[in-house]
Amino acid sequence: MALLIRRSDAVCSGDITLGATCDLASLEAAIAGTTCTVAELFPGEDAATAVEDLCEYGAPTQFVEIQGTYQLDKRAMNGGGDVKDGENTFDIDVARLKRFIDNDMDNKLIAWPEYAQREEYNPDNGYGDNGYMTNFNIDKEAEKGSCQMNTVMCCYIESEFDNFVDNTDVCHHDLANSPQSNHIKAGWSVFSGDEPANCMGFTWKEGDASDTYKGNTLFYASLYQTAMNGYMSNVPGAPMCACVEQMPIVTKADCVSSTGSDLSYKFTVDAAGEVTASASVTMTYGDCGDNDLSAQVKALHAGTDIATGIDEYLVGDDNCDATNEAYLNDVQLLVPSATNELQDLHGVEYEGREWKQLFGEGIYFLPPDYDAEAGDAEMRADLEACVETLERYCMILRKCVSCTVDTHKEIIYQRLTPFNEFQEGVSTDTTMDIPNLFMNQWRRLNNEMHEDYELYSSVGEALADTGAWQQADYNSNNNKYGFPRNSGPVTYISNQWNSYEWGGGHANEHGFYIEVPPTSG
Repeated sequence: MALLIRRSDAVCSGDITLGATCDLASLEAAIAGTTCTVAELFPGEDAATAVEDLCEYGAPTQFVEIQGTYQLDKRAMNGGGDVKDGENTFDIDVARLKRFIDNDMDNKLIAWPEYAQREEYNPDNGYGDNGYMTNFNIDKEAEKGSCQMNTVMCCYIESEFDNFVDNTDVCHHDLANSPQSNHIKAGWSVFSGDEPANCMGFTWKEGDASDTYKGNTLFYASLYQTAMNGYMSNVPGAPMCACVEQMPIVTKADCVSSTGSDLSYKFTVDAAGEVTASASVTMTYGDCGDNDLSAQVKALHAGTDIATGIDEYLVGDDNCDATNEAYLNDVQLLVPSATNELQDLHGVEYEGREWKQLFGEGIYFLPPDYDAEAGDAEMRADLEACVETLERYCMILRKCVSCTVDTHKEIIYQRLTPFNEFQEGVSTDTTMDIPNLFMNQWRRLNNEMHEDYELYSSVGEALADTGAWQQADYNSNNNKYGFPRNSGPVTYISNQWNSYEWGGGHANEHGFYIEVPPTSG
């Protein structure tokens, strides 16, 4: 079924084979030497836009075509739908899926799920200018995009048949990570690990074959498993299938993949002059060889934040207890016994210095100045207050009792160079918003490690200038990851960042403090 049609002049007709690449250049090469031109194919239209739309939405099988409606897809991915909750028999409910599996799955390119129903809602609600289902929002520039890890996981808890394989332990789920699935703003679930669950997933790399065929792999990991293996139902409070950031924390997951060969795009002009696009391919589906999902992510994304960050979601065998204990500490159900660990440093002498709180979250809650410019001016003055007596900027200390890595429980920021002038929001080449830099948008601009600042894991190391951190990390777009992103003493350390606008990091209980210079005389 063609979901996207363009009308051409009658001089162009028949099939136009583009080959393995679908773009304007491939089309121009395919019709070179014929009487058909791009202008005649798309009269009165911008040809580049028309071709792009046909390649993206016309050539692949759209995900919605498989079941027929957005609501069926959405309910299925969240663990419900007709297969789980319908009045018909299982065979009747999966009949349409099985027809697609039998006739089209092995020779169709499947698009990543986008829906007309989301095209107005998403941009109006922070999900980006797209039509993605929130379970699979791969728009990394979106405020609420959820696929920063380029990884999707499905977790099932039952089967229609007697073939269910329990392959993982479910540790916990933060309900705030999937509000569009569970319709709950905040909350949590902790599991014993005894509940049966089967998790599988896949990962992709931009520009790689895994990216081209990720829609096929999603179908194989989700609706195929339901239709052919009877797998269904979600971990309570979580989606059944979603980007891994929205899924429950588990010990491990199987890895699935799809590969394609002989991919070929074709434009067809019918007798009425209507232009449609299609794609043919030979698909194979299976596992990732010897790799489980964690190993596959680390192999495909070696040397990136994704490779280091996957351990936050797939914690390894027998690690649920330790992971849950750390998580419960984050939400203050278990409180460390050492009083000093929780001490507020405002107005207190600590490590031979007096400290003033700037802002904080959780048990150190202190909101920033409502007037961004006034708050920035005050913080600049606080930083510069040490220059006269100590001949350096005052140290900034972030104390984080919920951080799960010891090196990040106390971090010292020592500024080395002047700051750019103020402009509210994200840093630019010439401006900075210093409170926002630390709270929400840790950027490299005018903030280069070893050039503009140093980081240390204690006041003593900062004063002695020993043990300076060596691995810097920053936001590369408008994401709301704050200090210190995934920076670490030696290598990247994931999810110890704070954010006053986003959730997901471990720095939920932290305070920022600034050194108060000694008074003279």
